[in-house]
Amino acid sequence: MTRKIIGKFIPTRIKKQLNNFKILACDYSQYQTIQNWDCVDKFRNKIPWYTYPAIEFLNTFDFSEKSVFEFGSGNSSIYWAKMAKDVVSVEHDKEWFEKVNSSLSSNQTLLYREDSEEYEKSILDFNKKFDVVIIDGIRRPQCSNLIERCLNYQSEGGIVILDNSDWFRETSKYLREKLDLIEIDFHGFGPINDYTWTTSVFITRNFRFKPIDNIQPIFSVSAIKQSGE
Repeated sequence: MTRKIIGKFIPTRIKKQLNNFKILACDYSQYQTIQNWDCVDKFRNKIPWYTYPAIEFLNTFDFSEKSVFEFGSGNSSIYWAKMAKDVVSVEHDKEWFEKVNSSLSSNQTLLYREDSEEYEKSILDFNKKFDVVIIDGIRRPQCSNLIERCLNYQSEGGIVILDNSDWFRETSKYLREKLDLIEIDFHGFGPINDYTWTTSVFITRNFRFKPIDNIQPIFSVSAIKQSGE
């Protein structure tokens, strides 16, 4: 009753703005991530420190038979371990490495490499092609230079994810022009941060990853679920 009475005195424009705040703070769980400095969704599942639009896009695909290599580690490693067949992550920070290493699942491999060329060269240790390569740690330009040798261009193609791509425009240009990848930019808010940024997904031209659902597009978080057709 009190809510209805108060609602009568609040202009519609203010109510809509408050609802937008509620969606970001609660439905996307951004407030919880800021409070605890921990990237999670509203169900407390670990999520990457990417922009929310990028995460929602990635959530639409079936990665269950895909191999992932990740420059950098953290909650994203847990996220990918649940999504993919196997995940290899490389970390340069010893203390953070020890923390992440204490809670690995059976399909995860975590490497420790110091801040040197051995960091980016770690992707060559496996003599295999990865379906997904994530550049989200140190030495991002150097890491991108090895992508062509390790990304799966066959079958259903591959994905490269470059976080904070708005800070690495030359790296983005290299992936587009030298590797002939298609760049899809996802601008917006994400966990923890009080500003917007860009996570870019680069796909090979033969990209054909299967959707996780038979219906595309899926509804976004807090979407009005209806059909216009």
